[in-house]
Amino acid sequence: METDNYVELFFYWVPKKNHDAMVQLDKQFAGVFAKHGGTRMEFFQLSNSKAMEGVDSIAKVLSVGEDEELWVELNYYKDQKHYDGTVAKLMKDESAAALFKQFSDLITQKKSMIMGGFSRVRV
Repeated sequence: METDNYVELFFYWVPKKNHDAMVQLDKQFAGVFAKHGGTRMEFFQLSNSKAMEGVDSIAKVLSVGEDEELWVELNYYKDQKHYDGTVAKLMKDESAAALFKQFSDLITQKKSMIMGGFSRVRV
């Protein structure tokens, strides 16, 4: 069976002072995610905000401040059905709820997370 045909992508802003705490929290959450059937989680931090000529910088478009980092989280699933089942389990897990609360305390306040689900395109 093929895996990783559906990806949930999140952008969120983390104050630089919360970097280490977010790393530790994301490690914990990756374990809970796997426990409920998630295929894989990956985390990235924007490290280069330069853009090619004629292309907008993501740091500019998403308004990344000097005192914050832009993080990207990728959550992988077999397909949309697998995503729905995994998320349903996570929503019922009290330990996941506690981690979500800690997460919301660590991200930049007054900025919304950006998310979207993407299905693999075979080319």
